Amino acid sequence: MQEKTLSFEQLPELIQNLVERIEALEKTVREKQQPQPLEGELMSVEDVCKLLGKSKSAVYRTVRCQDIPFIRQGNRLYFDRPTIKKWLEKKHHLDAITRMEQIEKMMTPDPWRYRNRR
Repeated sequence: MQEKTLSFEQLPELIQNLVERIEALEKTVREKQQPQPLEGELMSVEDVCKLLGKSKSAVYRTVRCQDIPFIRQGNRLYFDRPTIKKWLEKKHHLDAITRMEQIEKMMTPDPWRYRNRR
């Protein structure tokens, strides 16, 4: 390894360079320590309550049943906005299918209903 000889005049420039590099490293470490959202914006329980039009207890109930996708960081719950929107679309689609099946069942005549009538 080749050794460089440094002069006293170069010292302030080298110190400034080292300070800038240390500040850049500190910034990188601070950014890595902060929790990063998974895909998009994270919402709190209150935000999800407003979005769904439900009470906090109803949202906590769906979390307990693991019906709604959520993220737990420590004692706090967060919800990823794009994931919640996909979940809502899927849930509304399934609800619509269930309603259609119920309507079809009601409209289909029951063969046993009129069988023993005379």
